[in-house]
Amino acid sequence: MSRTRFEVGLFGRMALTQFVFFPHQIHPDRAAYWFFMQIGMIVGYFTAWPTNVWLIRNGIKEAT
Repeated sequence: MSRTRFEVGLFGRMALTQFVFFPHQIHPDRAAYWFFMQIGMIVGYFTAWPTNVWLIRNGIKEAT
Protein backbone atom coordinates (compact mmCIF):
# COMPACT_ATOMS: atom_id res chain seq x y z
CA MET A 1 0.00 0.00 0.00
CA SER A 2 2.74 2.49 0.89
CA ARG A 3 4.74 1.47 -2.16
CA THR A 4 1.73 2.23 -4.34
CA ARG A 5 1.43 5.69 -2.81
CA PHE A 6 5.16 6.27 -3.35
CA GLU A 7 4.88 5.29 -7.00
CA VAL A 8 1.84 7.52 -7.52
CA GLY A 9 3.84 10.49 -6.24
CA LEU A 10 6.99 9.60 -8.18
CA PHE A 11 5.38 8.73 -11.50
CA GLY A 12 2.86 11.55 -11.23
CA ARG A 13 5.66 14.06 -10.78
CA MET A 14 7.66 12.56 -13.64
CA ALA A 15 4.59 12.64 -15.90
CA LEU A 16 4.15 16.33 -15.14
CA THR A 17 7.82 16.95 -15.88
CA GLN A 18 7.76 14.95 -19.11
CA PHE A 19 4.46 16.07 -20.59
CA VAL A 20 3.62 19.46 -19.06
CA PHE A 21 6.74 21.34 -17.95
CA PHE A 22 9.26 20.11 -20.56
CA PRO A 23 7.36 18.33 -23.33
CA HIS A 24 9.62 16.11 -25.42
CA GLN A 25 12.82 17.68 -24.03
CA ILE A 26 13.70 15.46 -21.06
CA HIS A 27 15.30 12.10 -21.90
CA PRO A 28 16.99 9.48 -19.68
CA ASP A 29 20.38 10.19 -21.24
CA ARG A 30 20.43 13.72 -19.80
CA ALA A 31 21.34 14.91 -16.32
CA ALA A 32 18.14 16.98 -16.06
CA TYR A 33 16.05 13.81 -16.29
CA TRP A 34 17.82 12.28 -13.31
CA PHE A 35 17.61 15.55 -11.37
CA PHE A 36 13.84 15.60 -11.85
CA MET A 37 13.72 11.91 -10.96
CA GLN A 38 15.27 12.77 -7.58
CA ILE A 39 12.66 15.46 -7.06
CA GLY A 40 10.00 12.89 -7.97
CA MET A 41 11.40 10.49 -5.38
CA ILE A 42 11.16 13.18 -2.72
CA VAL A 43 7.55 13.85 -3.74
CA GLY A 44 6.88 10.10 -3.59
CA TYR A 45 8.39 9.90 -0.10
CA PHE A 46 6.06 12.59 1.20
CA THR A 47 3.11 11.06 -0.62
CA ALA A 48 3.70 7.72 1.14
CA TRP A 49 4.34 9.26 4.57
CA PRO A 50 0.70 9.34 5.83
CA THR A 51 0.12 5.75 4.74
CA ASN A 52 3.24 4.57 6.56
CA VAL A 53 2.19 6.41 9.73
CA TRP A 54 -1.23 4.76 9.58
CA LEU A 55 0.26 1.29 8.98
CA ILE A 56 2.63 1.66 11.93
CA ARG A 57 -0.04 2.99 14.29
CA ASN A 58 -2.34 0.07 13.47
CA GLY A 59 0.40 -2.52 13.96
CA ILE A 60 0.44 -3.67 10.34
CA LYS A 61 3.99 -2.46 9.79
CA GLU A 62 6.93 -2.34 12.19
CA ALA A 63 8.78 0.89 12.88
CA THR A 64 12.49 0.48 12.28
